[in-house]
Formats: sequence, structure tokens, C-alpha cells
Amino acid sequence: MAKKFPSWEDLRPWERVRCRLEYLGLELVARLVPKISWSSLRRLAWLLGGLVYHLDRRGRNYALANLNMVFGQEKSSAEIHRIACDSYRYFARSMLELFWARNFNRQTYRDMVDLAGYEQSRDVCFEGNGVIGVCAHYANFEWLSLTGGFEVTQGIIVTQRFRNPLLGPVFDRLRASGGHRIIPQQHSLLATLRHLKGGGSIGILTDLQLDPRHPLVPIKSFGRWCPVTKMHAVLHKRTGFPIIPMECVPLPDGRYRMVMHAPLFFPPEATEQEIAQKCWDILEPQIRRQPEAWLWAYKHWRNLPAGADPSEYPSYASRSESFDQILQDEVAARAAAGKDAA
Repeated sequence: MAKKFPSWEDLRPWERVRCRLEYLGLELVARLVPKISWSSLRRLAWLLGGLVYHLDRRGRNYALANLNMVFGQEKSSAEIHRIACDSYRYFARSMLELFWARNFNRQTYRDMVDLAGYEQSRDVCFEGNGVIGVCAHYANFEWLSLTGGFEVTQGIIVTQRFRNPLLGPVFDRLRASGGHRIIPQQHSLLATLRHLKGGGSIGILTDLQLDPRHPLVPIKSFGRWCPVTKMHAVLHKRTGFPIIPMECVPLPDGRYRMVMHAPLFFPPEATEQEIAQKCWDILEPQIRRQPEAWLWAYKHWRNLPAGADPSEYPSYASRSESFDQILQDEVAARAAAGKDAA
């Protein structure tokens, strides 16, 4: 279920003024950023990301709590603080490079990325099958989408509404530069099913936690339970089309390696949880190898499962009856199928 924001007609006069000012500021950024050299853009992102890290107290605390939970036994406090700060820098770089994407086109993108595994994805698409791509908010996930459009096939991108209704079209224009079609989140399942059955593709970000009232499935991320979207699992079970985990790996020279893993197929009896878990298990090792490129400043583990040791979860985690019910339902489903529910 998408967030419900007021329509333009429902906004107060002063809110409309604020929205227009935000829009003008965003359009100015969209016009100026492509004029900056790519090397200068990376330096600017490093400065802005570091600044936001120090100003965003709440997000910084989430990032440090998450990193201490995952790496507290193997990394020093100084290293954990560095990873948290660099995480902000990578996210700032990803956003600035999205605005820079006017320069990232079919003629120039190969100068900035290496490709791995794209041949097998092309083969799947040439067979007329739809493709369900999944990735995390890791490194430049925006360029990962654009590269897929250049190299494999154009697909659809499902977007959420902004609180400011004037901002969405700006981001839609940037994200569509690789040939993708943008559709709103409302009623997106039907649209994506129709698109897949027509031989199209879709990309889904799998790692942001959802409210337990939304369609989700529990997985273990870094050994702890958290809810994630189950859209890719539902689409696979309804179509049988392959899921392709994708990741953008930062390289030492500032470029990226865009990786498409082998297509995943699951038997009909596979549960949505098993499908989602397998996808995450493929993506998690790269986050462990280069943790600074993941979005840590987020409440990934906000739900504390019943019976769990609070010391094994971040301090912000709290009990949720809705999430407990989802876990109980998953355990019951796996038990009924004669599978290990641990």
C-alpha cells in the first residue's frame, strides 16, 4: 500500500508555494549537475555526503546501530564510523550521478562501467521471456537500471509518489533516459504482470523494509528477521519467468562493475519466502565485502520478533504484533509443507 499524500488541489496556498520552490530548486540542480565533470561530481558527492552524515543525527544513529549489530565483533569503532560516513557519500554520489545521467548514454556509458553476466540475460530476453530483475540500494543502483536498458531490454520502473507532487516528473524523466517506462505504484501489480507476459522486464529494489500491513515476506538479512517486498516472488510464481539478481560493484578507479547473476528459476512448490530469501542471499555477500556502498541509514530491522534477544537487534527495534503474525504464518506454512522452519 503506497503512502497517501494530499493531491495538489488539497494543498494549502503556502504549501503550494513551498512545492514550487522545491521544484525550481530541483530543476536547477538537474540543469547544472550535467555540466560538471564526472571526476568533480564524485568529489562533490564526497563532500556533501560527509556533511549530511554529520548533520543527520537520526540517520547517523540508525547507520551506526545497524553496523554495530552486523560488524561490532569484527571491526573497530573508528572503522564502523568510517563505513557509516562513506555510506552517505555513496548515496549522495548515486543521486548526483542520476542527475548527471544526461551524459550517461548509449555512446558514453561503457567508459564508466564494466559488464558481467549480461550475455545470459540477453539470451533469456531473446527467447521472448520476461525478466524480473532484483537489486538493493547499493552503490549506483540508478545506473544499474539505465545500463540494463542499454544492454538488455527496456522495462518498467515502479515509482512511489512524492509528498511534493511536482518532484516526481523530474525523477521520472531522469530514470526513463535508458528507455524504461515509468508507472506509479498504485495498481502496479496488474501493469507489471501484463508487461512481463508481453516479454518485457521489470526491476525491483528488494531491501527497504515495509510496514507489516503491506504485502511483504520475512527474510533473514545478516542473520536477523526483517520484512521485505514480495513483489518479485509473486510475479515469478504467477509467470514462471526468471528472476535475475543484479548488483553494482564500485571499482577502485571510480567506475562500476554492473553484474547480472545467473537467472533463477524455482519449482512451483517454492514459497514466496524461499524465493525472496534466495535472492537476498545472493546480494548480501557483496554488501559484506564492501559495506560502505549500502544504505545503512535506514531502520532495516525495526521489528523485534517475539522471543528474540533484544541485544541481537538494533536499539531502535520494537515489538510488532503484525510482524509476529507474519512470522507465525510463515512457520506454519513451512511446517505444512514439511520444510525446516528454523
